[in-house]
Amino acid sequence: MAHRQHVGWRYHWATAAVLATALLAGCSAAVPPQSAVNRGQVLDQDTDQPIAGVIVVGIYRGGRGFEGASSCNRVESTVSDENGWFTFPLDPEAGPLWMEGYHTDYRHGWPVRVPDCGVNGDPNKCDVSVQRRDENGKVVSVVREPTIYNSREEAAKAARFREDLYMKRFSGTRVQRLSELSGLEAATSCLAPPKSSPGLIPFLEAILTEQVALRASEDSIRISNERLEAAQRLSDPGRK
Repeated sequence: MAHRQHVGWRYHWATAAVLATALLAGCSAAVPPQSAVNRGQVLDQDTDQPIAGVIVVGIYRGGRGFEGASSCNRVESTVSDENGWFTFPLDPEAGPLWMEGYHTDYRHGWPVRVPDCGVNGDPNKCDVSVQRRDENGKVVSVVREPTIYNSREEAAKAARFREDLYMKRFSGTRVQRLSELSGLEAATSCLAPPKSSPGLIPFLEAILTEQVALRASEDSIRISNERLEAAQRLSDPGRK
């Protein structure tokens, strides 16, 4: 039996993405972030160039009230504009914002500018290190920026740590790409409703579309369909 592919939302989302991109394009890339939102940028971790058209998922994780436990409280999604910029609301009640991205030409990446404390043995003195990695994610070079900060928070703000999203251009095999897609699904397996977007729906639709094109296994496609259906129910509680 052929597996159903959920494509209806894709066209609505594509239209919304085009409109959002057009609106964002009219804004200057130099506009500073507002305090109530995270205005981040998707960047190529090797070239530092912005990446347009990335479906970015924002996951809000908060504590459950006892040690070691956390919960997924909210999920939103958006698309980066022609300069790689995207915006998510900040929601202190839902918890800190964690992000993941999907693009057909890219895979998961690692932050390039990272806050680091303990300069000259002083735990309160911090700087920003620029880290470059190889194909396996191993750090191969570290260059420290000269400015010294008086706290990790100051250094993190200067580095835009966890504000921007870094991705790496994909150059592997079909099997490796299918593994990457499964990893993206696992990293965003958050059963929480959105408040201002379609949530996980466009992200999971894009993954499913690529899995079908790459002739993924029936089990993989079935699991992706089930996750997409769950995301659709969360976005539309009246949906059966």
